[in-house]
Amino acid sequence: MNVKALSQVTFLYFEDIQEAADFFEGILGLERVMDTGWAYVWKTAEKAFVGAVDETHTTLKIQCRGGLLISLTVDNIEEVHAHLVASGVKDVEDIYDGQEIPIRSVFCTGPAGYKFEIQQFTSPELIELFH
Repeated sequence: MNVKALSQVTFLYFEDIQEAADFFEGILGLERVMDTGWAYVWKTAEKAFVGAVDETHTTLKIQCRGGLLISLTVDNIEEVHAHLVASGVKDVEDIYDGQEIPIRSVFCTGPAGYKFEIQQFTSPELIELFH
């Protein structure tokens, strides 16, 4: 049997869930599609989502923050880079032009130290796969 996923949600845990909301909505401009008061979910693509959970409402032991990378695919990397810089996002790097993978990307640090990559694929095959 294979698991046939119908959608995908990545949950991140925060001491300050409002800081997460300010980043996902105010900086990235994502649409909030769920709000329980202590957990929010934003749509990142057709059936892909990122969520924020107030860590006081979980039974998980949060031992490390920033130990993963959230990558979002766009088709306007230069505009996104300028927006991140202008918005004061932490640790915004210069646009990276991939040599081994046909990609242009920007890395930055979001709330609670989580790492984000905003990427734009440059080969027709990967554009078709990820758009």
